[in-house]
Amino acid sequence: MKNSTTIKPRILLVDDEPNILASYGRGLRRNWDLITAVSGEEGLHEIRENGPFTIIVADFNMPRMDGITFLANSINLAPESIRMMLTGEGDFQIATKAVNEGNIFRFMTKPCSLENLERSLAAGYRQYQLQQIEKEARQQEIQIAGEIQQTLLFEEIPSEMQDAQLASISIPSQSVDGDFIDFFKFAPTKFDIVIGDVMGKGVHAALVGAGARNHLSRVIWNLSRRQSEDPTPAAIMQALDNNMQEQLGQLGKFITMVYARFDLEQYTLNYVDAGHVPTLWYSKANNEWKPLKGRNFPIGIPMARAAEQFEIKFGYGDLFLFYSDGLSEGRDKHGWQYGDKRFMHALRELPKNSAQTFLRLLVNDFKSFIGHSNYADDLTIVVVLIA
Repeated sequence: MKNSTTIKPRILLVDDEPNILASYGRGLRRNWDLITAVSGEEGLHEIRENGPFTIIVADFNMPRMDGITFLANSINLAPESIRMMLTGEGDFQIATKAVNEGNIFRFMTKPCSLENLERSLAAGYRQYQLQQIEKEARQQEIQIAGEIQQTLLFEEIPSEMQDAQLASISIPSQSVDGDFIDFFKFAPTKFDIVIGDVMGKGVHAALVGAGARNHLSRVIWNLSRRQSEDPTPAAIMQALDNNMQEQLGQLGKFITMVYARFDLEQYTLNYVDAGHVPTLWYSKANNEWKPLKGRNFPIGIPMARAAEQFEIKFGYGDLFLFYSDGLSEGRDKHGWQYGDKRFMHALRELPKNSAQTFLRLLVNDFKSFIGHSNYADDLTIVVVLIA
């Protein structure tokens, strides 16, 4: 590798023999930003305190912590680093174990000349650069797909209706998912809220979600033109399932979904829940939250019976929360789940006189717990306040 005015790639070399480290160090520091460590434990400390490193090289035969164990432990601390192993052992099983457990890019036998080591480092650096190019390409694809997802999967919900306030949010995850929401208005005081979640992740799930929204619009239009009355949520969901059953089966997908119709004259909610997380209903009169559960299979799984619709009577000041499992199942960096207990505590404590304020404070509580901006699943929420 030639000298350059650019920043030198950072290398961590771990070997329990100081004379070997010194010998390699004299030759490597011309072209590489070299850090050395004399044990696996010290190497892990260097990664924690002074990482990241472009390449990590370790000797196999070290006391207390051998090179395979060290490199395997380094994966969580430095997942993007290229890993290599130096060893005097010629055992094929050691090489296989090193590749499998330590995610080794190259296995080098001792004695290894400085020239051979530099050739291996140069190859490792090229591999690192390739990984970074691929990572940037994936991130760009995800960004573009996320923009498409927001355009195709999320209907803009009005903030106010006659006698109701509405608020919604969708925060995409670190990958593209299949969450979607939709809104239909049948009369000044009658509207439908739809929230769905396609099984799986990625662009595939997002495209299935976009297809489901398209099918849903066609189903409602076809049913509406055949009859004088508005089609019921049960009729809509049954027709949607009939239309998509074969296609979803071929794709190996299914969709959890809630279709809910608010009638602000009759103060009724009619809904069909197809395997989605239950909608939550806050009754102001009783000052309590209730889950609105259904008994239907997700869309795409053959139904043994017709779609079942439920009706409730609500009152002034009641609040409804539609959401995806990305809310209750969100995890912090330690893996702890936001969970039902904290979730329900937040719901009980939050003020319920504004849909927008309620949504903002709920999302803030979730974000303060999660502590990072990369979510494993989409965060999709719709709030309806009867006001």
